[in-house]
Amino acid sequence: RVCEECIGERESCALVEKLNYQNEDIHVYLVRGKEAPKSIREASAALPVPDRRTSKRSRRTTTGNSISLKVSGSTTVYQLKLMIWESLGIVKENQKLHKGPLEIEEDFATLADKCIFPGDVLWVKDSELFEDRDIADEISEPKADALPAEEGFRGTLLTSSVSAQLCQDIVSSE
Repeated sequence: RVCEECIGERESCALVEKLNYQNEDIHVYLVRGKEAPKSIREASAALPVPDRRTSKRSRRTTTGNSISLKVSGSTTVYQLKLMIWESLGIVKENQKLHKGPLEIEEDFATLADKCIFPGDVLWVKDSELFEDRDIADEISEPKADALPAEEGFRGTLLTSSVSAQLCQDIVSSE
């Protein structure tokens, strides 16, 4: 007979193992209108069936587009939103991303943190609040929370492109 604590520990380990995945498919449906159709909401809320074969092709649905994306448990929500932006053309800020009835927020949380498993069905809605812009602007734009470059040796010979030979010449002539 196995104690409750052991069962819980075993289930916890199995969950951690399932969330530690690399280069697996998830499916994202673009939903137009107020709400996702019941079939998509139910598929999104359902637990994935392991080893179930599914089509890898993007397909058009009556509600919009469906895409399949390769992700890992360590992929952040922010990275996922960039992939969706690239595939479906929805600006990151306009994406209302859901798994079942729950909205997936917190850009720096990982898919594992949000319990998104391989084979999961997510759905995204375009809020259309922000103007469209090029994804290249997002990628090249410095982040607000990035640390500023240190400038401790700026303007000294330590950062100049003056050759070491020239420095030795200056020192030896003194």
